[in-house]
Amino acid sequence: FILNKDKKTCLTGCRKFPSDALNALRFLSAQRSYPANDIPNDGYYKAFEYSRKHLYKKSIMNNNMDTWTSIGPINRGGRTIAIAVVPDNPDIIYAGAASGGLWRLTLKDEIGDYYKWEYIDTGFPVLGVNAIAINPTNSKIIYIGTGEVYGYDSSIGGLYIRTTRGSYGIGILKTTDGGNTWQKSLDWSYNQKRGVLVIKINPLNPDVIYAGTSDGTYKSIDAGKTWKKIHSSLMAVDIAINPVDTNIVYISCGNLGSPGSGIYRTTDSGKNWEKLSNGLPLSWTGKTLLSIYKKNPNIVYADVADRFKSIGLYRSINNGLSWAKLSRIDYARYQGWFSHYVRVNPEDNNKIICAGVECYYSNNGGISLKIVKGMHVDHHVYADHPTDPDVVYFGNDGGVYRTTDGGKTFKELNNEYITAQFYNGFASSTSNPELALGRMQDNRTAMFMGSPNWTTELIGGDGGYCAINTLDNKILYGSSQYLNIYRSTDGGLSWSKISGSFERKNVCFLAPYILSPSHPWIMYAGDNHIYKTEDMGSSWKVMNGGNPLNGNPVLSIGISSSNPDIVYATTVPDENRRAEVFKSTDGGIAWKNITGNLPDRYYVDIVVSPHNDRVVYLTLSGFGSSHLYRTEDGGKTWDDIDRGNLPDVPTSAVIVDPENYNHIYAGNDIGVYVSTDYGETWQEFKEGMPTAALVMDLSISPANRKIRAVTHGNGIYERSLLKTTSIENSKYGLGLKEYELFQNYPNPFNSNTKIDFIVAHHTFVTIKIYNALGQEIRTVVAQGYPAGRFSVTWDGKDNYGKSVTSGTYIGLMKTGDFMKSIKISLIR
Repeated sequence: FILNKDKKTCLTGCRKFPSDALNALRFLSAQRSYPANDIPNDGYYKAFEYSRKHLYKKSIMNNNMDTWTSIGPINRGGRTIAIAVVPDNPDIIYAGAASGGLWRLTLKDEIGDYYKWEYIDTGFPVLGVNAIAINPTNSKIIYIGTGEVYGYDSSIGGLYIRTTRGSYGIGILKTTDGGNTWQKSLDWSYNQKRGVLVIKINPLNPDVIYAGTSDGTYKSIDAGKTWKKIHSSLMAVDIAINPVDTNIVYISCGNLGSPGSGIYRTTDSGKNWEKLSNGLPLSWTGKTLLSIYKKNPNIVYADVADRFKSIGLYRSINNGLSWAKLSRIDYARYQGWFSHYVRVNPEDNNKIICAGVECYYSNNGGISLKIVKGMHVDHHVYADHPTDPDVVYFGNDGGVYRTTDGGKTFKELNNEYITAQFYNGFASSTSNPELALGRMQDNRTAMFMGSPNWTTELIGGDGGYCAINTLDNKILYGSSQYLNIYRSTDGGLSWSKISGSFERKNVCFLAPYILSPSHPWIMYAGDNHIYKTEDMGSSWKVMNGGNPLNGNPVLSIGISSSNPDIVYATTVPDENRRAEVFKSTDGGIAWKNITGNLPDRYYVDIVVSPHNDRVVYLTLSGFGSSHLYRTEDGGKTWDDIDRGNLPDVPTSAVIVDPENYNHIYAGNDIGVYVSTDYGETWQEFKEGMPTAALVMDLSISPANRKIRAVTHGNGIYERSLLKTTSIENSKYGLGLKEYELFQNYPNPFNSNTKIDFIVAHHTFVTIKIYNALGQEIRTVVAQGYPAGRFSVTWDGKDNYGKSVTSGTYIGLMKTGDFMKSIKISLIR
C-alpha cells in the first residue's frame, strides 16, 4: 500500500490487494498508528509499565472474587508463526502464536492422540512470538523473538511504503529454566516497531546465536548477553547455518519491497558478506525462505517470491555459488509476502515440501510438486523432529499440525491450543448464557453453545460482526470481510446472504452492522453509505438521501437500546478528511456531524449507554491521546473520561453494565480496565488473563451477569460483572424503597401508548405484552436500569414489526422478585 509520505495515512482495509491477510493486517496497523505514519518507538511497553505501576489494585478483588476464565474455543487454533522441537526430548514442542504468545505442547503417546497444551506466560507483554530457538545441548535454555512484522519503513522514489505488522515487538527474551522465568536478551522494549523474524543457534557452539530482524541481522557470541549488528539489509526473514562448517551462514533479506532484497552468504561467521546471484533473481518484493540439506550441506534450497506470487523454487549444489530453478509452480500465490517455505527431508533430498497457500509435496527433488490435503491453508513455519526425518511439525493459520510419514498425511494438534484471533463485533445472547457468536481471522464464524468446544464450521473467510436476535435465539447474523452479511433462522444450521444490494466498493475490511435490541427486525450497516432494513435483512434502503456520510467508509455503529431511530456512526480518516462522528435521530433519514473537538483518531467502538441514549461512549485507537470519551447530551459536547489515567495504547472496546451505569469497562491492546465511579478513576481488571492480551471487543451476557473479553490471539475469556454494593448505591443517591408499574396512557390507545415504571436500584427489567391467550406478543424492554422512574412506549406492534389487532392485552413487568401486570386496550 503506497501513499504520498506528506499526506495523512488512510487505510480502511479496502480491497486494495489480492491478499486479504495483507488487507487485514494493514487495517489493524493503520488504526494503531494514525494520524502518524507508524506507531511510536516506545508507546506499548511504556503503557504496560504505567499500567502495572498505577492501575494494578488488588482491592478490586474484594468486590469480585472470581477471575477471568477461558471459554475457548479449545478446538480451533490460530495463526502460528514459530515452532521448535526440544532436541533431547522431542515429545515437547514450543509454538509461537501471531498474537497469542508462547505455548508448550507435550505429547503423551507416539501417534499424537493424547497431548497437552500449556500457555507460557513470560511476565512481559508478549503477543506475537515470531521465532523460537532451543539450545541443542541444554534444552532449558530457550530464546524467543517477539513481534509479527512483515514490512519496514522506507522512502523509495518519494513513495512511502507502509509498515505492516500484526503485533508489537519487545526484542528477544531468554529463559534458562525451561520457561519458568524470563529475562530480556536483545532489549527492544522501547523500539516496539521492530520485530525479530528468525533466531538460529550455532549447532557446534550454542553461545553463538544469529537473529534476523526487521532492522537487519544481529549476532551474539555470549549466549545472548550482548548483540552486534553484522548485516544491515532490512527484513532478514531467514537464516541457515551450515551444520558442518558453521562459519558458513546464509541470510535472506527483503519483504514488501524493502531495499536490499537478496540472499547473502558469509564464510567467516559474519565478518564479510557477499550477495549471491548466478541464477537467482536480482531482487524480489516478497520474501525468500531457505533450507539446507543436512546430509549434504553443500545443497541449499531457496523458496523465492514476490509479494503476490511465487517466483520459483531454486537449488544450489555448491554452497550457493550457482543456482538452478526447479519449479515455477505458484504455491505462494497472493501470500508471497506472508506465508510460504521450503523443507528438504534431512536424509533424502528427493523428498521436498513446499508450502504456501496450500501444501505441496515432491518426491523428485522439487522438479514436480503435487498438492497434499489435510491442513489449514496459509503455511508459515515448520520444525523437524531431531532424529526422525519423517516427523515434521507445521504452523499455519489454523494452528499446529504434524506428519509422521514425511508429508503425505497430517494430524491436527490444536485441542486446547487457545490462540484464535477474534475480531470485534462479538454477540452474546440476551437470554441464553450458553449462546454467543464471533468471527476469527481466516477461521470462519464460531458459535459458543456452553462448551469450550465451539461449533466452528459456519461462515467461511475472515470477518467481524455478528448479531443475535434479542427475542428469538434462532435468528442469527454473521459476516465475512467487506460487509457480506448472512442470516440464519434455524439456529445456525443454514445461512443465506442478505447483503446483495450493498455497493461495497469503498468499505472497511471489517465493516460494521448493528441490530436494534428493542426492535430486532431493524438493522443498520455501513460501507461508505448507511443501509437500513426493517425486515431482518430481506430488503435494504440506502439512508441519508442515498448519500455517503462524508465519502469515507463507516468504521463503527452504535444504537439506542430502546429507540431504534437513534443511531450513531463513525467514519475512517483518509488523506483528505479526518475521522468523524455522525448522529441520526430519525432512523437514518438525516445525519448530523457531531465530531466537535474530538482528537483525530480511528473511532473503533461507539456504544450508547443502556441507561440513557443521550449518553454515548467512544473509544480511540492510536497513541498520543486520551482513548475514551463520553457525551451526556447526545453529542453536543464530548468529555475526556480517560484524562491520561488509562494506558496510552489503542483502545478498541467499551461497554456499560446494564444494571449499573457507574460501572464502565474498557478493552485495549494490553487487557481490560474498569471504572466503578462513572469514569472518574480506572484500574486493571485482568486477573486470570495473560500478562498482555489484545482485547478487540467486550460483550455482556445479561442472563448470567458475565462480561466476555474478545481477544485477538487468546480466544474468549469470561468473568462475572462487578457487584453493586450498598455503599455505592448510597453514594450515588440510589435510595428508592419500592418498585412500581403504572397504568399505561392513553388507555385505550390507537397508535402509541406509554408505560411508566419505577425501580429501586440497578436491576434488569423486562416488560412484555401478552394477548388474551397468554401468548407473548412483544418484548417492549429487556435491559438494565439504574434507580429511578422511566417511561417506555408500545407502538401496537408485535416482535416482528407487524401491527396487532384491536383487543385487550396484558402488560407484564418483571425484575428480580417483583412482578406486576396491567390491562391495555387497543382500538384500531
